[in-house]
Amino acid sequence: MFSLLRRKNQQQATAPTANGAGGGAGRGNQAAAAQLGGGGLLREGARGEAVRALQQQLVAQGQQIDVDGVFGDGTERALRAVQGKLGLEADGVAGPKTMSALSGPAPKAQGPAVAAPAAGGGKREETAPAPKQGADEGPREVLGNRMNPGAFARSGLRPAVFGKALDAFRVAWARGDTKRTEFTVIDYELPSDQKRLWVIDLATGKLLHHERVAHGRGSDPNNDGRVDQVGNTPEAGTSNVGMLKTAETYQGKHGLSLRLDGLERGFNHNARRRAVVVHAADYVDEDVVAGQGRAGRSLGCPALDPDVNGEIIRTIRGGSLIFAYWPDPKWLRESRYLNGGRGGNS
Repeated sequence: MFSLLRRKNQQQATAPTANGAGGGAGRGNQAAAAQLGGGGLLREGARGEAVRALQQQLVAQGQQIDVDGVFGDGTERALRAVQGKLGLEADGVAGPKTMSALSGPAPKAQGPAVAAPAAGGGKREETAPAPKQGADEGPREVLGNRMNPGAFARSGLRPAVFGKALDAFRVAWARGDTKRTEFTVIDYELPSDQKRLWVIDLATGKLLHHERVAHGRGSDPNNDGRVDQVGNTPEAGTSNVGMLKTAETYQGKHGLSLRLDGLERGFNHNARRRAVVVHAADYVDEDVVAGQGRAGRSLGCPALDPDVNGEIIRTIRGGSLIFAYWPDPKWLRESRYLNGGRGGNS
């Protein structure tokens, strides 16, 4: 089957299109769909041009995967996500029905579902507003939904930062780094008197929490409320940049606390060794911040107002992701989650 498909793709790749360019990619996908129409299946472990054609279609559907002709875990997860979006059985196996659906026009993505705020107490929730789309900040397909980088701009989450966060999450999801849809974004470029931490459920499009968060004293040596540098060195007291993953909780000197594991070597992989954790701190209290014009500084921990610390920890503990942003040129260039996951660190 694969040798026949390979010959067809080679012939079609040289055929000119209306503007004179080769049309091999799209025609290869059609050939794969036609070949699978004879009853073949593509599943984990498969290799070859048919897999490459499938991966091209998954990328066209907004999935972040390598087009390498190898049907691995990332391809299976991406396939399940797209199958669910297309109303197919999300079994991670590409048969004739799946390839036929993929070879047609990409469906118009719907906006994220919006749920009514919970009555009474509980999590503070805000539905994502319909933003004005910037020229270079188009919508991303995340978990089968269309998410705009400007979705929470009214709350101060900058589209350029959220766009990077969404791109990073898609890479992490494809790699299997998390199965949780709750996603925390911290913008350390904003001053500490502002609410610069957001917890968003990407499956529903709801803003679950929006709060202040402290940064490390090593990142703000002149104590003006702004981060001047980030780091990963033990005892430096600096804040981490990049993607982190929440782990277990424990009761420490600050009460309920949450351990973190850094996922980016060279930028935050020492987080657990450095005891960079989420915990409560009086110096992030609203009244303290209002009185001194900035939050106090931690030893590198993303510390929270004691009034919300427990609620946020219970929301994000146990394997959700945290995207900590600061414009460190080396990290922006080398992150394994940015630039389509082609960064150098591992």
